[in-house]
Amino acid sequence: MKINVHAGHNPDGKVACGVVGLIKESTENRKVKELVIQYLRQLGHTVYDCTCDDGANQDDVLHKIVAKCNAHTVDLDVSIHFNAGASDKVGNGKTTGVEVLVYDTQTKTIATNICAAIAALGFRNRGLKTRKDLYVLKYTKAPALIVECCFADDADDVKLYDPDKMARAIVKGITGQSVAATAATQSSATSPYLVRVTTDVLRVRADHNTTSKIVTRVYRGDVYTIVETYNNGGTLWGRLKSGAGWISLKYTERV
Repeated sequence: MKINVHAGHNPDGKVACGVVGLIKESTENRKVKELVIQYLRQLGHTVYDCTCDDGANQDDVLHKIVAKCNAHTVDLDVSIHFNAGASDKVGNGKTTGVEVLVYDTQTKTIATNICAAIAALGFRNRGLKTRKDLYVLKYTKAPALIVECCFADDADDVKLYDPDKMARAIVKGITGQSVAATAATQSSATSPYLVRVTTDVLRVRADHNTTSKIVTRVYRGDVYTIVETYNNGGTLWGRLKSGAGWISLKYTERV
């Protein structure tokens, strides 16, 4: 298959950056997006990343995503999102769950399979929702669907959520094929700790890879707090407490 995949919204900290609940949509959907792309390619599929990181506003983000999608001839467009509206920050012992948004019946089978695969992780299956009003679903040339992975403002959803398991479930729903987790793509929250930059100039990126947008730069001797780490292909990345982005920790030393 040939597939477009993108994370919805601008990166965190920018206008139109999506849901901010117990977790941030634009942080988590980019994690899931990266893994979905990796696993689809691992299975031999052709995948294009159509994520927008520089939208001027919500409409601009949508227009840029659709333009990127329509630049390729593919079988399917997949948009990764996280939902909101549960308002359950404590947890009631029940997940609010997963749903997939579709424009018509073209993607019904795949969407149903994605819901089932994510529900198998323990999330409530909210099923398919037909939406004729959503720009991405309406204007992409290829059949499209939007995966609302789970609810960012539901403590039970957030506790159950794991980006790698979520990505593998989405891939299984799309392809019918299972992929094993890899040690090279593990994210983990960590007790905050300090690092000092040991190279002259270190790029801060929007995501934990060398292809994502450069947000800013930090310099030798600067000290920063790391609140999350991500092992990507053997390179350990750290997320800055400030929310500015991610840095490669091989160019730092722990203080």
